[in-house]
Amino acid sequence: MDPRYGIADTSQIISPGLVLFKELITANLQRMLEIAGGPERLRPHVKTHKMREIVAMQMAAGITKFKCATIAEAEMVASCGARDVLIAYQLVGPNQPRLVRLMQKFPNCEFGVLVDHPAAARSLSDVVAPAGLTASIWLDIDVGQHRTGIPVGDEAAALFELVHQLPGLRAAGFHVYDGHN
Repeated sequence: MDPRYGIADTSQIISPGLVLFKELITANLQRMLEIAGGPERLRPHVKTHKMREIVAMQMAAGITKFKCATIAEAEMVASCGARDVLIAYQLVGPNQPRLVRLMQKFPNCEFGVLVDHPAAARSLSDVVAPAGLTASIWLDIDVGQHRTGIPVGDEAAALFELVHQLPGLRAAGFHVYDGHN
């Protein structure tokens, strides 16, 4: 066993329980910052830890942008005081009004979502704009994995233009998932 994960006395740990090694988390965070060249270049995904304490550590290190997989994770991050949260999937159906409620609850946070289809962009606009809000939209581009996104080309360009035209939406950029790396 790696000695960094050793616990001298486990008698007071309630089982099952979650054990965090703050020194290792801090070292990993510092390594992230070194690799990226600074906190402004990072948008860590919270889906693996889902913990306010780790978000707080990241924010203390200067990280201001976060990525998440669910509305619940976005709410957790926003409740920590984050100012920029990207929900890394396309919101459809009942998740669109949930986004509006989240934006209303945390007006000082910029929320972004992915879009890869005109119908999703239009329906999101239909929900966000009447509330007087603006959602940041990241065009989800398929870079060859065929997992998510719209293929690069005329269709993607037309969708990006549509996002520019729809009320309540602001084109924020492109999102790519290079999952094979």
